[in-house]
Amino acid sequence: MDLSSRQTRVPGEYLVTLAAGADVKAIADLYGRYGIKGTQDLGRNLFLVRLTEDPGPAKLEELRGQNAQIKAVQPNFVYRGNGRGNIR
Repeated sequence: MDLSSRQTRVPGEYLVTLAAGADVKAIADLYGRYGIKGTQDLGRNLFLVRLTEDPGPAKLEELRGQNAQIKAVQPNFVYRGNGRGNIR
């Protein structure tokens, strides 16, 4: 079982990494057709993008391959602790 099948993702939320020197406008150009509710700059060319319509990770990855300005895209996974205390 791979990691993605064991994790829960936040529907409509994706982490998008831009290539060095790319403009944030590239996100709207590529994914705007799905209705962007918000784009939050997390630093180091990483953005949290919230979409109105969620086409799914496979479709966003397919589109990413068509635009050199987008380095990576992945779902915003929900991580849960294992209940064993703090991670150190």
